[in-house]
Amino acid sequence: ERKNCWDFFLNEIRKNLHVCLCFSPVGDDFRNRAKKFPALVNCTVIDMFQPWPKDALYSVGKKFLSSIDLGTDEERDVIER
Repeated sequence: ERKNCWDFFLNEIRKNLHVCLCFSPVGDDFRNRAKKFPALVNCTVIDMFQPWPKDALYSVGKKFLSSIDLGTDEERDVIER
């Protein structure tokens, strides 16, 4: 039956279709795309194939450590660096 063939085709596509998108995580372009299309980040596996720039690593680490009590400002600066 035609419907069974179509359903089989769609199921095979769903099981086997893989898409590779390449974006640089640096700058506003990636952030803007992630805001417009949240599934790019929420429903995918993100692999980093190139090393991150040090300033990007620092800013991400600082953001996630900002809500944690790390002691004095001097101690926080040593930990964040």
